[in-house]
Amino acid sequence: MSFGPHITRRDFLNGVLLSLGGMLLGCRTSPRVSLDNGSLASWSVPPDWYGYGGVGDYRFSHGNTPEAVETAHRLRDGGFPADFTQVEVIEEYDLVIVGAGIAGLGAALEYSKKRKPGQSCLMLDNHPIFGGEAKENEFDVGGVRLFGPQGSNGFFVPEAVSDPDGASGDPRYYAELGVPREFRYRDWPSEEKPLGFSPDNYEYMVRGLEGYTSVGHFFGSGVSGEGQWAVDMWERQLANTPLSEATRETLLRWHASGATRRFGSDEEAARALDTMSYEEFLGSELRLGAEAARYADLFLASACGLGSDAVSAYAAYRLPMPGLTEPVPPDLRRVSFPGGNSGFVRYFVKRLIPDAIAGSDSFEEIITGRIDFGALDRRRQPLRLRLRSTVIGVEHEGHPASSGSVKVVYARDGRLRAVRARAVIMATGGWMNRYVVRDLPPAHREAYMQFIHAPFLVANVALTNWRFLYRLGITAAIWDREEGDFGYTCNLRKPMLVGDYRPPLDPDQPTVLSFYTPFHRPGLPLRTQATLGRTELLRTSYPEYEGQIYGQMMKLFAASGFDPGRDVAGLILNRWGHAYSVPFPGFFGGASGRAPRDVIRTRHGRIAFAHSELDGLQHWGPAADEGRRAFNQLADAI
Repeated sequence: MSFGPHITRRDFLNGVLLSLGGMLLGCRTSPRVSLDNGSLASWSVPPDWYGYGGVGDYRFSHGNTPEAVETAHRLRDGGFPADFTQVEVIEEYDLVIVGAGIAGLGAALEYSKKRKPGQSCLMLDNHPIFGGEAKENEFDVGGVRLFGPQGSNGFFVPEAVSDPDGASGDPRYYAELGVPREFRYRDWPSEEKPLGFSPDNYEYMVRGLEGYTSVGHFFGSGVSGEGQWAVDMWERQLANTPLSEATRETLLRWHASGATRRFGSDEEAARALDTMSYEEFLGSELRLGAEAARYADLFLASACGLGSDAVSAYAAYRLPMPGLTEPVPPDLRRVSFPGGNSGFVRYFVKRLIPDAIAGSDSFEEIITGRIDFGALDRRRQPLRLRLRSTVIGVEHEGHPASSGSVKVVYARDGRLRAVRARAVIMATGGWMNRYVVRDLPPAHREAYMQFIHAPFLVANVALTNWRFLYRLGITAAIWDREEGDFGYTCNLRKPMLVGDYRPPLDPDQPTVLSFYTPFHRPGLPLRTQATLGRTELLRTSYPEYEGQIYGQMMKLFAASGFDPGRDVAGLILNRWGHAYSVPFPGFFGGASGRAPRDVIRTRHGRIAFAHSELDGLQHWGPAADEGRRAFNQLADAI
C-alpha cells in the first residue's frame, strides 16, 4: 500500500474506525444479535476501505463511516430483531431528533426558540461528529493547516432581510445566525502570470461564472496519457479545442441560450417542466444534440447526483441552466467556507450549545475553534447531542392516532439502548426511514419507494505544491472520461482567510486539490445508474481509489511535472452512498402537482419527517426549513 510522503502507516490505521459493525460489502450473512444483555455481536472492518482521515476534530468521520454503512445494510437485510420489547427504556425526553445534519439542526433551533420551561430534547446521530454531509477534512502539511469540504459547499450570499422570522431558506438563517456578508481571500500576486480561482467546487462549471477561473479542458487522444489542453475554451469560443465544427456549433448555441420560455409563476413552471428531463427539453425545445446534454452533465451530476437524462427540466430551471434562464449575473460570486458548509453547521451548533465550540461568537472562532465533545451531551441541559448513536427502530407505543409516546431504539458502543419521547423528528434520509420507522404508514412507504438516491465521492488531495498546474496556466481541470479514468473534474479553491487560518496561495506551497465525483451513466435506467454507482463506491478499497486518483493525475499532469511521490502529502476519501435525492421528472409533482415528497411532509402520529432530500435541490437553507416545518407540525404533541 502506498502513501504520500507525509503519511505514516500509523496515521493510516488511526484513520480507520474499528468499532460497532463492519464492512458489509458483499456480505449476505446476518450478524449475531444477543438481547440477553442488550449487546450486539461485533464485526471486523477491513482496514483497507476507510483510509486516512487527516487531523483534527473530523479525522474519524469522513464520508459514510464503516459502521454507518454496515448498520444501514443490516437494517435493509433484516439483521435486527423484529421487535425491541426486551430493550428497556432508560431515558425520557419531550423531543428526540434523529439526525444532526442541517435539517436536524434546523428543527433543534426551532425547538430552542419555542421550548417551554422544563422541556428536554435529545439529538441522536450515527457519525462521530455532527453535520451530515456538511463536514470538513483537515490536513497538516509541513506545519501548514489546510481545510477541505467533505461534501456540501458553496453558496451565494443571500439578500439581507430585516425580519428573519418572516423569511425562509438562506436569507432567514443567514440573518438569524449572524453570518457575515463580506469575506477576505488570499490575493494572487500581481507579478505572477494571471490566474483565476473558483471560491468553491462548482463555480468554474456555472455558465456565466466560469470565466473567473482558469479552467483547462483535457481532450484525450485515445492513446494512454496523451492528449491536448484547451485553456479557457469558452472565452475562445472553443477555437482552441479539437472538437468538430458541428460539435462546436452545438455547444456554443447551448452555452449562449437564454430563457426560451416564460412562466407567470414558479408553480406554472413546475407543471410545464417537471414532465420531462433536461436532456429531453434540450432536444425538443432547442433541437440540440447529445453533445450539449453531456456537457451539461458535468454540473448537473455534481449538483444533483445524476445527469441531464435523469434530472427534471424544472430542477434545471431552478439551478439555472441554459435554455431555461438567463446567465447568472457576473457580479454574483459564489462563496465557500474553508470546510464548506460545515461553517453553517458550526453556527447552528454554537447557537444551540455555546460551549460545544471553543471561543466567542465571532466568525473567526466559530469557523476555526476546536470542538468540545464533552459539552454536547451534558446532563440537565435542555438540548443534548449524542454522537455515534445509530437509531435502528422508531415506533409508537400503541396506535399512532392515540399513542402518547414513541419508543426510539439505537445502537451505541456495541449495545442496544432505548429512549421514550413525546414526539420524534426523523431528520434522516428516506433510504433509512422506511426501515427504521416500524409503523410507517403504507402511503409514506410507497412515497419513499419512489425516491432515487445517487452516490457521490469527494476526494481531497493535499499537495505539497501545485507548480504542475501553474505551468499549465490552470487552477481547475475538466476531462472527458475515457475507459479506466477516474472522475471528470478537479480544482483548487481560492483560500478564505479566517482569523489565524491563513493558507498560502503560492504554486510552491501546500494546497488542497478536490475531486467532486458523481457516478452517472447516461442512457441506463435511473435506478440502475444509482445502483451501479453505489456498488462501485462501496466495493472499491482505499488503495484502489488511491491508485486511480494518482493515475488520473499522472495522465493529466505528468507532462507538466506532477510526481505523486513528491507532490502528494495525503488523500482523504469522503464516500456518500446516498448523497443526492435525484430530482427526476415528476419529483415536484409533474403536470398534476401531486408529488411523493408531499406525502412525506405529512405528520404520522407523533413522528414528523425532515431532510434536505425533500427540497429536490439539496441546499443548507431549505434543509433547515424542513426541520423547522417538522418541529412546528409536532409542537402540540410536546
